Amino acid sequence: MNEPVVNLAALEPLFAPHEEPNQHRARAQGGQPAQVKKGRRPSKIAVAQTLRSNVKAWRETDYPGASDTTRELLHHWFERDHLIEVGGQQIPFRYYFCQREAIETLIYLHEVRGIRSLTPLMAEFGGPSAETAALGVNPDDDRWAKYAFKLATGSGKTKVMSLAIVWSYFHALRESDSPMAKHFVVVAPNLTVFERLKTDFKPAEGGQDIFDKDPLIPVAWRGDWNMSVVLQDEASGAATGGTLYLTNIHRLYDNERRKKEAETYDWVGPAVSKAKALDTGAELRKRITGHDRVMMLNDEAHHLWDPDSAANEAIAYLHETISSRTGNGLVAQLDFSATPKDNRGQMFQHGVEHGARM
Repeated sequence: MNEPVVNLAALEPLFAPHEEPNQHRARAQGGQPAQVKKGRRPSKIAVAQTLRSNVKAWRETDYPGASDTTRELLHHWFERDHLIEVGGQQIPFRYYFCQREAIETLIYLHEVRGIRSLTPLMAEFGGPSAETAALGVNPDDDRWAKYAFKLATGSGKTKVMSLAIVWSYFHALRESDSPMAKHFVVVAPNLTVFERLKTDFKPAEGGQDIFDKDPLIPVAWRGDWNMSVVLQDEASGAATGGTLYLTNIHRLYDNERRKKEAETYDWVGPAVSKAKALDTGAELRKRITGHDRVMMLNDEAHHLWDPDSAANEAIAYLHETISSRTGNGLVAQLDFSATPKDNRGQMFQHGVEHGARM
């Protein structure tokens, strides 16, 4: 039996992770090796494809329209040299280009252009069928700002989450009349993802979290960073400054509506009492909805995002409860996934970023 032939050249990266892609591989005919073509691989997500050139032009003209806080953070993250400690040694650190483009896209849309709903997003950046797409937006899906980011597994979705959290926090702290939040809900679809996120945001035994490990916060601003990380079973008590709630989505469900369902089920982990878990979430929901503004960040969002799902009911409950009390609600919902599709196999309407493959 013949051994398979591996084209090692096809495994070589075409650009460094921090560089903007300027070429890509394309399938060749007749079983020939893949061809290398100039230019970035086009995205099948119309909004993301259109946005790339807009964000690039904005970047290359030094972020016009951005606040002083935003520009300082972008310069700090992407224009300065950084060292991080790994294994007792200091090594150079640079964010991947897909991470940079993701946070730039969020800021460009939310702060600079003020596009905070699906209808204007689709109308301006939806490509050839933009007008039709904008008319097809369901008003129930357009009650608060939503942005989805297609980032491959291993491309650092948690890095982008941390960039968004730091940007929103300092914008709210330093900019007068800021619409941004100092309180965040990071949501996992199951216990496996929850445990992975915990290693970044609240590592065991008091280890350094991502905000200490990565060069996220300018040195001069360190004294203003005051973020409490609250796990889903630690909802009681008060915290000063900002708050990051890390939770499994099921803890946000309305227990009164759902406690009569099946007594137990598995959430990719040991079988637990559903009613008990939902009861422990009541205090968590109460505390989250006690804030004036909240940003929600969903990891592996393809597990959560279907309009009629319990997950979306839970997210809507948070928004509507805060809104009824303060008139604000969710500042934004950021959805991260390598496969941002709903249960019908359709791409998320609110997809704004498609990170490049090597």
